[in-house]
Amino acid sequence: MTTPILQLDRLRMVYNIGPGLVSRLTGRADPPIVAADDVSLSLYPGQTLAVVGESGSGKTTAGRMATLQERPSAGHVRYDGQDVTHITGAALKSFRAKVQMIFQNPYDALNPRLTVGQSLAEPLRLHGLVPRSGLRQAVLEMLEAVELRPAESFADSFPSELSGGQLQRIAIARALIIKPRVVIADEPVSMLDVSIRSGVMNLMRDIQRKTGLTYLYITHDLSVARYMADRIAVMYLGAVLEEGRAETLIANAAHPYTRLLIRAAPEHRASAGKRSRIRLPSDAASQVGVPSGCRFHPRCPLAQPVCREKVPALGIVGTDRVAACHFAKDVQVNGLSVSLD
Repeated sequence: MTTPILQLDRLRMVYNIGPGLVSRLTGRADPPIVAADDVSLSLYPGQTLAVVGESGSGKTTAGRMATLQERPSAGHVRYDGQDVTHITGAALKSFRAKVQMIFQNPYDALNPRLTVGQSLAEPLRLHGLVPRSGLRQAVLEMLEAVELRPAESFADSFPSELSGGQLQRIAIARALIIKPRVVIADEPVSMLDVSIRSGVMNLMRDIQRKTGLTYLYITHDLSVARYMADRIAVMYLGAVLEEGRAETLIANAAHPYTRLLIRAAPEHRASAGKRSRIRLPSDAASQVGVPSGCRFHPRCPLAQPVCREKVPALGIVGTDRVAACHFAKDVQVNGLSVSLD
């Protein structure tokens, strides 16, 4: 495999929350929130790594650390083999020109007081990539690239005049206009109507094929991850529980949590008979006070005493596959042994 273009190496993010009512009454400090714990991910040129997990899994935190919007409490971010974790000034500006982010909410990503053309020209001016006389043409070409036509009309529009799908295409255009090598896409279609999601995802794939762009695609939806990604990493309570090539991971997941996510997905429920359906256990998971041992054991249908006592290492379970489960190989062979209702 080629050398990674972007690496997250054992990243940890801890938020120390201020004293609340309970801590003042009890005299005990509130425990910190561990949003990411020993997270290691590698992005390879021209490929897509999807990071999948429920709310609170740490997937967005991982993305924000990858763009250095948040600095990790521990660990390293490497770009092209160079440690960029603590860069500042001109080096940070240069890094952010190469690693861009597409945010979940297109309505919040654009300044409502600026036209689309002004919003797209802003990063070009900031990084000094295009002379003032060439800004308009660069904007129009980018709007054409994201299939917003007539480009002149969209360039002169304000965000309030456009639909959610059009705004997300503009958010994509704004991230791509400075020609980054890596794009972190945080749930870019989750707020869009189902009828227009596929168009935006196909656009992102087409751009990747034409430019060799690398994506870190953050999503809660395994079906989206399967469609978009070469590889999938599954996160839970701040940690990576499984990672592998998308098709093989979906076909034969090695972690019970991954299997439960797959079987809880709408596409699986639609094709499965009643007896084969399963609901993900709904016990609340919290980043405050992560369980001892395997962090998934309170919700795991296969949990054994060792799961409560010992943290499972992220170990090799097949060709180009890793999983953090004491019984990963058994899960691959036997699946889930649970009582279904």
